[in-house]
This record gives sequence, C-alpha cells and structure tokens, in this order.
Amino acid sequence: IAKNKLRGEKSRNVFHIASQKSFKVKNKVKPVTTNLKKINIVNDEKVNRVNKAFIDVQKELANFSKGLSLDPLQKQLISQQCHENVPVNVDEARRLMAHL
Repeated sequence: IAKNKLRGEKSRNVFHIASQKSFKVKNKVKPVTTNLKKINIVNDEKVNRVNKAFIDVQKELANFSKGLSLDPLQKQLISQQCHENVPVNVDEARRLMAHL
C-alpha cells in the first residue's frame, strides 16, 4: 500500500492539459479559397482585356505602318509628275529666299 501512496503524490504533468483533445472550438475555420478564386478570376479577366487591347493596338500599328511605307513612294511619284508639268517661277523663289 505504501507504494500506491507514492505513485499518487507525483507532480502533475505540465503538458497534461495541452495534450487533451476536449477543447471547445472558439472560432470555426472560414474558407479563404473562395475569395481567392474570385480575386483570381477578376484578375484573369482584366489581364485578358488588356491583352486584347494591346493586340488590337499592334494590329492597327502594323496596318498604319504599311500605309506609311506606301505613301512616301506614291507622294514622291506624284510630286515628280507635278513638278515636271509646272514651269519654275524664278521670281517667286527669289522672294521666298529673301524672307529667309
């Protein structure tokens, strides 16, 4: 019997309470993934919209640059044809040079 008394007088384990599983749950776990999914969907939509806008700008720029590459050649041809038909006005040229 003396042995049982000694075993009963042991110091209480410090980690005894923490190791029990019967705690009350104070706050339930809230789902975070749904909000993150919504944010990701919105961001993807914005990125797609901006990408489409840049693609449109690139296409317009390509068309514009094609138009510019043809225009100077046509303008030179037209200006050469016009200058061949019009006689040179020396008096007008002298007056313009005097203004400089």
